[in-house]
Amino acid sequence: MKYLITTALAYTNGPLHLGHVRSTYIPADILYKYLKLKGEEVIHVGGTDNHGVPILLIAEKEGKNPEEIVEKYHNEIKRDLESLNIEFDVFGKTHSDIHIKTAQEFFLKLKENGYIYEKEIEQFYCENCKKFLPDRYVEGTCPYCGGEARGDHCESCGRHIEPIELKDPYCVICGNRPVIKKTIHYFFKLSALKEELERYIKNAEEMPEHVRNLALNWINELRDWDVSRDISWGVPIPGSDQVMYVWLEAPIGYISFTKMINKENYWVDKDTKIYHFIGKDIIVHHAVFWPGMLIAHKGYNLPTSVIAGGYLTLEGKKMSTSKRWVIWVKDFVEVFEPDYLRYYLIIASPLFKDSDFSFEEFKNKINNELINIIGNFTHRVLTFTYRKFKSVPVVDSLEDEDKKILDMIEKTLDEYDKNIRSFKFREALVNVLHLAIEGNSYFQKMEPWNIESEDRLKQILYVCCKLVKTIAYLLYPYMPKKSKEILDIMNEELDIEIRGNELKKPKIVFKKVEDDDIERLKNKLKGDNMEFIDIQDFQKIDLRVGKIVEAEEVKGSKKLLRLTIDLGNEKRQIVSGIKEYYKPEELINKKVIVICNLKPAKIFGITSEGMILAAEDDKTVSLLTVDRDVKEGSKVR
Repeated sequence: MKYLITTALAYTNGPLHLGHVRSTYIPADILYKYLKLKGEEVIHVGGTDNHGVPILLIAEKEGKNPEEIVEKYHNEIKRDLESLNIEFDVFGKTHSDIHIKTAQEFFLKLKENGYIYEKEIEQFYCENCKKFLPDRYVEGTCPYCGGEARGDHCESCGRHIEPIELKDPYCVICGNRPVIKKTIHYFFKLSALKEELERYIKNAEEMPEHVRNLALNWINELRDWDVSRDISWGVPIPGSDQVMYVWLEAPIGYISFTKMINKENYWVDKDTKIYHFIGKDIIVHHAVFWPGMLIAHKGYNLPTSVIAGGYLTLEGKKMSTSKRWVIWVKDFVEVFEPDYLRYYLIIASPLFKDSDFSFEEFKNKINNELINIIGNFTHRVLTFTYRKFKSVPVVDSLEDEDKKILDMIEKTLDEYDKNIRSFKFREALVNVLHLAIEGNSYFQKMEPWNIESEDRLKQILYVCCKLVKTIAYLLYPYMPKKSKEILDIMNEELDIEIRGNELKKPKIVFKKVEDDDIERLKNKLKGDNMEFIDIQDFQKIDLRVGKIVEAEEVKGSKKLLRLTIDLGNEKRQIVSGIKEYYKPEELINKKVIVICNLKPAKIFGITSEGMILAAEDDKTVSLLTVDRDVKEGSKVR
């Protein structure tokens, strides 16, 4: 049996945070490392997703080429993964010749098989920008829940929506209301695959239940899929001036990247298991859309399983990059051992459930669990053995109580194997903890410090070293660096054999998490490593006192208020995201601090001519004001 493990292609619009690696990359790497330990034929395919509207928007905003954005974040993502000792056989980019060629061939095959057709559609067009507005180029109000929505997705209710369904739409570039024009797009005939997809999902024996259920619900409402976009950045559709929708071409990267290492046969050989590791927010794309594409293509195997990890919150709150409530991988590994993160994110919760990163819980799990149980046992055994014999004893016979421990080791190896192969990564790690607990009990019960017989002492320490070696072996997929440090002291190889080698002088492998280090990481989260500016930069900002004379809710928005502010010699319209904290009526006549020389921008289709200042903590938002009455328009120095 061969194994193809893939991880969701990281989108090149930013580096990785802890949520990314918890749901996807660490679990996949654990399975990959374990299967390699077992001598299985396995490859791990990963890379980055480089196309689509978001990258184009970032490039336009920053005045750069999309290639520059892609290259920058591809390298940062690769750095983050390497820093956590996550291994790949290939780590590719969708913006590459081999991927573009593979995606175009795939598209033509779908078309040849009768699953691609052209259809006239209505699409938003910005007369000011002179272009069609696909997906995230247009925002507005969700027609289903009334929340804020972008062109293809509602952030509030999570529904997929067609752009022209939006209410109160506006162009995100210029803020103008777009018009509707007709254009020709390519569609993928997904609705024709309902029966085959349903049969596939029901018969996929290794598919997690939550993935199966969600996929079956979606299959009941299948509709054809618009797979072309009127933009320049992406995989060109052969014979067209359009590009492929990113969710059509990006998953094809799992195939094109295998070509980079001449392993495309993993997609066609029938003795291959294909495992897709993803976050649960993209289950439908991998359990419905992607299998539908493969069925329609007729040339590749279907995924054996889609392993979708849960979300990770931070101190009980949703992570937010815009609010800087997020821990970046780079920041974490600058303070703590990467293996500590690998351990904590797995032991904190089963993969399929949502989890939380808590600083206090992280410290407790490392200090009171990993170190007190595994670290304490391994260090006691190796230190005692080194002092008595300087090498691991090898014996010819054992007592019955010793043999029971060896039997327990064999049972643990079997249970661990079953757990990992069924994606129960936390349970397998608990198996290792239990092994160390039993080892500690055995060590205490045997009281080797009171044993006078050298032969009996060698038997006891052989069993203890066998336990330590097994623990190091089983820890390797989870904590590769720490595992190798233990094996280095034992002068042993990465297996479960005991060779009786000379020991190196033991050292402390697992060091405690200190409060000072926790504070260092918290300071990074708070942004205490801020970038300083010159006084000249500050003096460019025109701050003035203004009085709010009108305030009303922005229709369709859960966060925005439209304010009219009197600045003495003029009145300004400002859109502010304070609706959750202030009612319109309590703002009237309130004096606030306004940035007056901020370039006007369209927010939710409304021109905003400045910004009001506010303080924010993890509970509320408070507007900045003055402590005594000054006239409107007064400068703030």
